Amino acid sequence: MLVVSRALVITALVGVIVACVGALLSAGAPTREAAVEAMAARSLDELGLLAGVADDEGELLREEPLGVEVISDGGPLWAVDSVERAVGASPYFALANSPHLLRTEIIDERGAIALQLHLWRGGWELREPEPLRARVAPWAAVVAGLFGAALALFTRRLSVGIAGAGALAQLGLALDPLPRHLFPPRGLLDAWANGPLFGRLVPMIRQMSSLQLGIVAAALAASLVLVAFDHRRTRGRDGDVGLGPASLAALLGTLGALAWVEAASRGSLFAACDLRVGAYFGWLALAGLLVAWLPALHLAREAWRAKN
Repeated sequence: MLVVSRALVITALVGVIVACVGALLSAGAPTREAAVEAMAARSLDELGLLAGVADDEGELLREEPLGVEVISDGGPLWAVDSVERAVGASPYFALANSPHLLRTEIIDERGAIALQLHLWRGGWELREPEPLRARVAPWAAVVAGLFGAALALFTRRLSVGIAGAGALAQLGLALDPLPRHLFPPRGLLDAWANGPLFGRLVPMIRQMSSLQLGIVAAALAASLVLVAFDHRRTRGRDGDVGLGPASLAALLGTLGALAWVEAASRGSLFAACDLRVGAYFGWLALAGLLVAWLPALHLAREAWRAKN
């Protein structure tokens, strides 16, 4: 029977404490600045298309980026610096003493931030139909990750722990209350589509050619074939659960990992890792999570060695 040493358990408990401390400290001002900068970058891409500065393929239609002056139109003044950094990194806009104004409107509340940029150009106002929003709840992914580590250790299956972590992370964000008059509730699919992960991933997929999509599909099919061959090699040995359950476990683990990454991205855990603005507590939380998963990873490795 596989066992976990006391030293490894103590190390994992230290990781739990570190992850919790990192999660608590990750909701500070640096994380909010990084989240606003990321939202501003997405909004500038849309404004570039609306203003005719870029085409549908993302190519600049001018000889040089459009110069804009960033001014505050409501909200904390620190947000202007975040938007200016996004403008400086944008291929479509540039900071300048210009008659074209980029007005920033920010709502900064507990647990969430909303941003809307207004481009005033030649008497016209251009803006997106709805403001972008970012959740500031890194605790959801961290707590879910710790729960997943315990579940994986209890069931001795990594896929179950990963699936549980993903489900709990999504549930935590769904149940975390926000001011309804400022942040109207959204459905899960809408939240995913407008989140920082799929908000960029879906347009990238749409721009992929048929050949690129075929390569991705072939890679996924090859992964399934490898799972089948690995099961065939170990069939009949101790711990064999059958090809169907093994494939289901792999699928649940993959979906759980995707759900956890999406929740960590939407909850600004990854924004808390932006060292450019001094956001480093996210790294502390991720390091603690990794250490907390060590016992489950150890059991999974030993079980794999026993079968092979």
